[in-house]
This record gives sequence, C-alpha cells and structure tokens, in this order.
Amino acid sequence: MLKKQLPTIVMSTGLALLALLLVLGAGPGRGMVAAQDVAVTTGSTTEWTTSAEPPAGLTTPAYSVPDNPAGGQLRPDAPDALTSYRIAGAALKPRENDVSYTIGTGGACTYVVSGDTSTVWNAAVWLPQGAVVDTLRMYYYDTSGSNSVAWFTIYDLYGGIVNEWSVSSSGNTGNGFFDTALINHEIDYNTYSYLLNWRPVASGSTLQLCGFRIFYEPPPFGLNFLPTLLDETTP
Repeated sequence: MLKKQLPTIVMSTGLALLALLLVLGAGPGRGMVAAQDVAVTTGSTTEWTTSAEPPAGLTTPAYSVPDNPAGGQLRPDAPDALTSYRIAGAALKPRENDVSYTIGTGGACTYVVSGDTSTVWNAAVWLPQGAVVDTLRMYYYDTSGSNSVAWFTIYDLYGGIVNEWSVSSSGNTGNGFFDTALINHEIDYNTYSYLLNWRPVASGSTLQLCGFRIFYEPPPFGLNFLPTLLDETTP
C-alpha cells in the first residue's frame, strides 16, 4: 500500500514546493515588493517618496522623506520597482590627507572645510554577487556656483579602471539629486572591485554630499546573501 502511495506523495510534495517558490518569487519576478520612487501630487507640486503601498486609510505614501529636489532629474519611467542600496555622504572619506572636512548638523551630509577640493573621496560598494546595477543616484545640497562629480567605478584585480559612470550636482538649486546613465552591470567579485568616488570641487557648507542610492535588480532567489563566498583559488 505504501509503495502505491509513494508517487502520489512525491508529486504532492513537489507541487507544494513549486507553489512555495512561486509565492516567494524564485526568479526575475521576485516575490517581495521592492521599494520604488512614487509620484505624489499635492496641490500644484509633485513629490517623490520611497514606498510600496500607502498605509491603510492614507492616499499618499508616508514611509520616508520624499525625494523632492528643487531642480533634480525626475525619471518616472526608470528606475522602476528595483531594489536599492543607500549610503550616507558622511560614509565617504578623502583618499589623501590634504583635506579638512566636517559633517553636517544631521550627521549624514559632509563637505570640505579647507584643503584640496579636487581630492577624490570614496567608499566601498557592497551589493549581492550577481546583482545587476541599474543606476546610481547622488543626493546633495548645492547653492554654490560649482558642480561636484561622483562616479560608480569598476576596477580590475590590479586596481585599473575597467569602466565608470558619472553624475554631478547642479548649480545653486539647494537640495537635489541626479542619476547616472544606465549602468547595466552584473556584480562579479571574482573579477572586479567596486567604489563610489566623489570629487567635491568646492569648499564650504554651500556644497555638501548627502548620500547615494544604487538601484539594482537582485540576483535569483537564494543567491543574494552577503558576504559573498568566493572560491579560495580565485587570484
């Protein structure tokens, strides 16, 4: 009797596992609702906020501070429903010891007080192995006459630049953000290293780096765990 029931039991178990994977999202569909920029129109202004669905009883998302630049680059068509990785501006540090800097009142923005404003600052990027990077967004406060520049940079194993995508602040608009062009790079720590680089260009509190947001598509379900385990034979 048990032998006759085994095929049915195995099939039922397989179907149950398949249903579970479909619910969790094993593949490009994912299962988790990823955060995205949502346009919220209030009166004559349009604000951008990060959320999935608004809380019950509310008509506008209220999960986080809106991405609402004075003159930023609004892209309602992209990035769309991608996962994102944020890093505060204060996490970046100068590559040289020829710059004096300070942190803004809130603790997340940073700027040059004195020294070489062309010195590049950087911070490491920690994304899941196999993730596909879509775009890099830079958040800033800029009322200066200069434009700071940032890059998402890919290096080979010996420190050579393989590729990079730039984004800059703009003029004297105050708080704002801009995006790079489409990056479309798959993270591969076996072959590459990654940094966020920033050149302030100007000093003073009129030009501050407040943070970055990397939009990316997660790897297939089950492969997006950090830290990434690499083969010890990898050079």
